[in-house]
Amino acid sequence: MYCRIRRKASATKLQALGKLVLLIMERQEKPVRPLRQRRFAEPGAALTCCCSPLTLGKVQRSASFVFPPGIADIRPFVWSGFIAEVKYTYIVELPYEIDQASTEIRAKIKKATAAGYWTALTQDMAEVYQCLQGTETRQGFSHHLTQQDLELAQSLLGDQAFRAYVCYAPNGEPVSTSVVVSLDGRRAFGWIAASKTEHLNLGVVQQSQSFALQDLSDLGFAEFDFAGANLPTVAYSKTNWGGRVTPYYLIRSPGLKEIFRAGRDWMRFVRRSRQPL
Repeated sequence: MYCRIRRKASATKLQALGKLVLLIMERQEKPVRPLRQRRFAEPGAALTCCCSPLTLGKVQRSASFVFPPGIADIRPFVWSGFIAEVKYTYIVELPYEIDQASTEIRAKIKKATAAGYWTALTQDMAEVYQCLQGTETRQGFSHHLTQQDLELAQSLLGDQAFRAYVCYAPNGEPVSTSVVVSLDGRRAFGWIAASKTEHLNLGVVQQSQSFALQDLSDLGFAEFDFAGANLPTVAYSKTNWGGRVTPYYLIRSPGLKEIFRAGRDWMRFVRRSRQPL
């Protein structure tokens, strides 16, 4: 399960949006605290360890909790007053065959390869961080991650659970990255992905993702979660990989922001209802 909290954290915490407190949990192990964000390997562990409505209700300020697709019954949280939303992601079963991808995806991979781009697993978080900065500059936001955060995540999870892929230009410059996390050795999910703007249209994103799926397949993983497809443009790019659309739940504590959200959603609905079909 993910927990997202909108407040400043200490330097030792990796926190969303994008920052991950990395903890490999088993059902019998006692959770380590404090945590700001968790993803549990077992759906049942999320409810039996520390994520009861009473526990989550003690979280201060604005927070949201994202459950993995395996958790389908969140009624105790709704009954306790949490606001619930249904979100969607794409999941592909592994081993992955490139024929599952659309012709558009395959063409972009060939384009990158023909231009001399290549992808590999990296241990150098400076390369990953360069690519994050490229996306941040282009889109005008921050991942709230430093190079030191990435290195800490890498050291906490280890090579098998934290896998960073980088696509390199012909001159060796890192131009695109995708970081995959797994906490159970069976299911992996995309944590972050980013690219430098000048290389974005040359198929580097698709080549990096294809390499990651092949690597996870070779390691014996059973499935890969693209970790969200809730915007039309994002959904379009991810559906082309041939995965199945899968719902998951997000819950959040109620507050004054719900009033503003309701107003925003109402205005958005009115504007769209006036547009011709």
